[in-house]
Amino acid sequence: MNSFDRLTSAALACPHQRAFVGGVVQHPQTGKFQLWFLPTGCDIEPLRAYESQAQAAASYQSLRRAFLSGNPDRLAAAFDNVSKTGESPVSFPPDLLSRLRDSVQQALAARGIAVTFAA
Repeated sequence: MNSFDRLTSAALACPHQRAFVGGVVQHPQTGKFQLWFLPTGCDIEPLRAYESQAQAAASYQSLRRAFLSGNPDRLAAAFDNVSKTGESPVSFPPDLLSRLRDSVQQALAARGIAVTFAA
């Protein structure tokens, strides 16, 4: 099972995924726009890196639409398609990752969804 297969399974199985939790953020060192996703409530996964924000946003929207369809095959296909775009991401710096975690927790808490991250 590759990492995108694992993410597909986690996205469909995780109770906090009543909402698609992901986004696009510009990496402070590389300047690339990185697509990220919270598949399991354990931690944020950077998925792909793109030169343009528009490319990253298109990949994000593709995953979001597939998730919202509720169709596991469509979501698996979307993850597979995204895995073939952009390039491998660079890990997020700790301060950026911390800010992303805080934002995600606040946004989910506003929807009545509690999520904790692995230490």
